[in-house]
Amino acid sequence: MSASLTGRLTGKMALVTGASAGIGRATAVALAKEGAQVIASGRREQELQALQHECAAFEGQILPMAGDLVDADFLARLCEQAREADIFINNAGVLTYAPLLELTDAQNEAMFELNVMTGIRICQRMARAMVARGGGHIVVMSSLSARNIRPFAGVYGATKHAMSGIAKSLRIELAASGLKVTELAPGMVDTDIRVSSTHAEVQKSLQSRKYAPLSAQDVAEAVVYAVCTPPNCCPDLIELRPTLS
Repeated sequence: MSASLTGRLTGKMALVTGASAGIGRATAVALAKEGAQVIASGRREQELQALQHECAAFEGQILPMAGDLVDADFLARLCEQAREADIFINNAGVLTYAPLLELTDAQNEAMFELNVMTGIRICQRMARAMVARGGGHIVVMSSLSARNIRPFAGVYGATKHAMSGIAKSLRIELAASGLKVTELAPGMVDTDIRVSSTHAEVQKSLQSRKYAPLSAQDVAEAVVYAVCTPPNCCPDLIELRPTLS
């Protein structure tokens, strides 16, 4: 990976959740490459340390903070560490692909707890800090599933629909406080979430789709675009659709 920098985010601090893999990891790298100091949160400490090492040559450095966002104590420590962040990427989430009638209460609750309840809690904390400083940019990672439910992803889509609503509410209520809020809604992305879906019907459905998934880098580049827009411009909603192969 090239260490060349454009420096568009030099002097900025960012918080990225779900940064130990997939979209979060690619986003943390992309922001650091632009000069941002990135607090990278995830549950896997070893992967976060590898991320920090990968970005060591960039002007923007990685500060890893390993822990579970569902843990209230960890969430509080993370938000205190990131209280000066100019940019917050609310990316952490969990997905269980399965027929709706086969999903368990535990699976449904896990998706709503992390994707929605924890997402709301951390958005509230980060937004309060930004309001107090008079500005900042929150990017809420939703999904095309927030608007177009696909087979075997109904509950996941419902969680993303909820966070789409939260993003709109933050944008409306906090616009006068100088905050920008962008909802970024990618379609299927080639991450470990897909690999872990072993249900036979799910695999058949995924294999029948006639397009190549997006890459995590595709999504990361959209994040960088959003947070690098000039002060008088806010991309409210960015939808990323895989093209037919």
